[in-house]
Formats: sequence, C-alpha cells, structure tokens
Amino acid sequence: MSTDAEEIEAAVEERRLWLDKQLEAAAARLAVSLIGEPVNTFDMRSAGAVGRDASGKVWLRVVVEDPDYEPVCRWDGNVAANAILGVAKPSVLRWVDWRHSDAYLRGRRLRGEVMTLAPGSTVAPGGVLHGAAGLPITWWEELRRSLAVLETYPLNWHDELGAVAATIGGARQHFDVTLTEEDFAGTSWTTAHADLHWGNVRRPELCILDWESWRPAFAGYDLATLYCTSLLHPPTAQRLRAMPELQTRSGHLALLSVICRYLWVVGSGSDWDLLEPHLRTEGENLLKTLRPARR
Repeated sequence: MSTDAEEIEAAVEERRLWLDKQLEAAAARLAVSLIGEPVNTFDMRSAGAVGRDASGKVWLRVVVEDPDYEPVCRWDGNVAANAILGVAKPSVLRWVDWRHSDAYLRGRRLRGEVMTLAPGSTVAPGGVLHGAAGLPITWWEELRRSLAVLETYPLNWHDELGAVAATIGGARQHFDVTLTEEDFAGTSWTTAHADLHWGNVRRPELCILDWESWRPAFAGYDLATLYCTSLLHPPTAQRLRAMPELQTRSGHLALLSVICRYLWVVGSGSDWDLLEPHLRTEGENLLKTLRPARR
C-alpha cells in the first residue's frame, strides 16, 4: 500500500513527464529544436528549455492554464510585457495557444512561447539567496534603472487583485494584528514585476525573468521581494533594506504585504521555509511602526 508521500511523488513525476511532452509539442508548433534539458517550475505549471530556431539560440517555454493561479498569474503576462521598453528582460518573439485533447488535463489551454535567451545564469534557482551573489556594481545600477523605468509604466488599475485586503488578512492571521483600510490611505502605487525573487534574476548582466505577474503594487514592492528573499544573507539584505523606497510608509506596507504573502507558503518543504523566523521578526517590527498605538 502506497503512502501519501509516494502518491504525491508519483503525481509530480506524472506531471513532469506530461509537461516535457507539451514542451516537445510546443517546439514542433513553433519550429524550434530543443537543445537543452527541460527546467520545470516548482508548481509544475510550466517548463522551459534552451532551443534553436532560424535566428539562433532561444528559450522555449510552455505553460498550462490553471484557474487557481489566475488572475495573479496573467495568461498573457509575458506577451503583454513586450510593451514595456527600457527594462532588462527577455522578449517574446512568437507564441501559440492550443487545447489539450488527451485524457490527462483534457481541455486545458496551453501556450508555447519563443523568447530571447537571457544571458548568464540565474542567481539562486530556488528563489532564496543563501550567500554572496558576487554581483558587480553595474548589476545593481541596472536594477535601479530598470525598476525606475518599470514603475512609471502606465496602468489604469491598482488594487483589483486585493492587495490591501490580502495584507489586512495576513496581518491578522500571522501576527494577530488588526489593520483597516484607513492604514493604507495615501499609499503610493507603482507598476511592479511583483515576483522579483532571486530565481527570477540573472547574473553577471541583469536580466529579469518571468513576467506573468506584473501589475500595480505598493511602491517599493519589487525591492521588498528581493529583500525578503535575501534575509539568509544579511549583507545583501541590509543593502536592499537601506534603499530609499523601503524607508517610506508605502515601502513599509510593501514589505508587510510581501512578508504576509511569503508566510502563506511556509511549510511547502522548500527553501522558503528557512525564511520564516526572519520574516516574522521583520513583520513584528514593521507593525510596531505602522500601528504604534493600537495592536
């Protein structure tokens, strides 16, 4: 009789093999020859590999539609991000959608995307920084420049995804602190990548990956996600925490929002679990600043 762990492992392997086949299907549809080993995301929702087409080396990605991830992960996020100019990121060169017709996940929509190949290597594939990243000063300068450009990209919506309500709920759940919408009055909003951890940046030349989630967020949100995923390496964390965007009230709310978001995923058995005590300490200190008289 199999255990729950064995059943989960078998299901993950089935999903991995299925995604590999969908990557091959995308390659055939988009005239790409796969030359690299497939890389799967942690949630087994997408896979990608280095490929080659008539123009040279490219990155081929396939993603399966999953209602549980929408609208936070936008189906057209990578393609729509082509409109953002002046930011260090890949571009989607072409794409194709289709619906799966076999028994496994029958009817699910899939998308294959051919993208420009990002230079260098991923800083921390697991998303969490454990040690010195060895980043040149030019990397940090490009990060600041790219985020400044991104922040000004015009969008005509701000809190449709419920960032305020999610932060209020997270503060109550994880810290037993009651915030109200009044605590968010006057908050500055900017356009953000919104998933900027160390698994989504390349080195030695900066390139920001994975544009499914870009949207309006509390000002400073992208620096907050990098900071929170740097907490196991204090020198990098301190460098990020000292940035001006995280000294403002909007920056503090961005930090709290990220902390609450990451605490929801603690316990998944990944590197994120190691962040828990640091996130709780940071959150407690922030809440003393945000609500000094009422806890």
